[in-house]
Amino acid sequence: MRIPRLTKSIFLDQFLFMQGVGVLIGLSFPYFLVWYGFDEETVLHWDFFLATQIAGQSVGLLSFLLISMVIRPHLKLLSLKMSGIAQGLKKKSPDDESMNDIALRKIDIISNDEIGVSAKAYNKMLTSLMQANEIEAVYTQFSKVMSENLDVEVLADETLELLVRSTNIDAGAIVVSKKGELKLMASKGILEADSLLAHDVVMKSILSGIPERIQVPKNIKIDGVLTHFYPSEVFIEPIEFKGVNLGVLIAATGANIADEHTERLLELFSRSIGLAINNAMTHSKFQRLAAIDGLTNIYNRRFGMDRLKEDFSRAVRDSSSLTVAMVDIDHFKRVNDTYGHLVGDKAIVLTTSIIKNSLRDGDIVIRYGGEEFLIILHGAGSDDALTVCERIRHKVQDSILKEGDQQINLSVSTGIAAYPEQTVSKEMELIDMADQALYHAKNTGRNKVIRFGELAD
Repeated sequence: MRIPRLTKSIFLDQFLFMQGVGVLIGLSFPYFLVWYGFDEETVLHWDFFLATQIAGQSVGLLSFLLISMVIRPHLKLLSLKMSGIAQGLKKKSPDDESMNDIALRKIDIISNDEIGVSAKAYNKMLTSLMQANEIEAVYTQFSKVMSENLDVEVLADETLELLVRSTNIDAGAIVVSKKGELKLMASKGILEADSLLAHDVVMKSILSGIPERIQVPKNIKIDGVLTHFYPSEVFIEPIEFKGVNLGVLIAATGANIADEHTERLLELFSRSIGLAINNAMTHSKFQRLAAIDGLTNIYNRRFGMDRLKEDFSRAVRDSSSLTVAMVDIDHFKRVNDTYGHLVGDKAIVLTTSIIKNSLRDGDIVIRYGGEEFLIILHGAGSDDALTVCERIRHKVQDSILKEGDQQINLSVSTGIAAYPEQTVSKEMELIDMADQALYHAKNTGRNKVIRFGELAD
């Protein structure tokens, strides 16, 4: 039963109703005394009615004051705490640490009635608000990580770093599927992390798109902050984008990952990182397409020259050697004119293959233009470059390009220039010297390797 409201103030309504009850008591009390046997003339006199009215009003007022003194402070405390939270929420930003003092706004539970229930509900709401605020702050950082990184490995590494720092997770890894093959993009705290790729449960989660919460396989060791331990539990959260499973986010801890904060962040991270990984992989693909020559599948001139500029600057800074070699297919125009451009393309592809297979680890070949190639040899002097280029020359000379019944013999001429053997200040000067050596090789019989230093001789 709800008592009708008289005013907009509950406490004022309480006061009016209690005063009304006082009036009723004052009016009915004399008749109750008459019924009980008191003298009617004495009791039903106006001065006795006045006394009972004063007593009734006093009881009503005293009851109101007592209730106000008992209940109002608790309600006022709840109101003040909630007002403080509202002000904090209004002023806060994701990085505002003042929200941390919300934890100080909890109310002590001192009763098991409606006041106590209200306090419990308030504290629960406060805890949920704190968790939501923490998740928002972490997710804001995560959004920044996703927006600033287009490198998949950097993105994965920073995501794990943030996840480990913001939750009770002790170790983790991000595995991505590329062309049906699993690739470990990043790991934190896991020894021999590559062993994750061999576990069926990882591939199962990628294929099914279903999260897994399992006991960790015994052959995976996790390196904790203080000690080595076997985790009691791991989460495997699928990473997907538009229904396509891209990989998994793996998280492990020495204790059960049971708190709502950690589970919520794991879910948010795995759901959101799919878009970022897809964007990074697409960016990487476009970068590769922009850098690679379509016919030979090696670096094109634009990208190659940028790379040479970086390598030359590094060689100057580190006082190390850097050699370039210009390689040109001999009589290429004759091949094109005699056998057609398709055969010419085959000659270029064959020469490219021979060059790539003849280089040392770390050396780079660039399609400089048409039938001309630029080779960058890191840490090599002209003698080392001569050995490599002679190997290329002999392999090309010994190769045979077949076209129907025709057998086409190829050869290449090469010019070499080396830093710091040649005194240069820019990479283009080094290329110009190699080009001069190549021109000399062409003009003195072709199918030979000439070093720039030999021209002075």
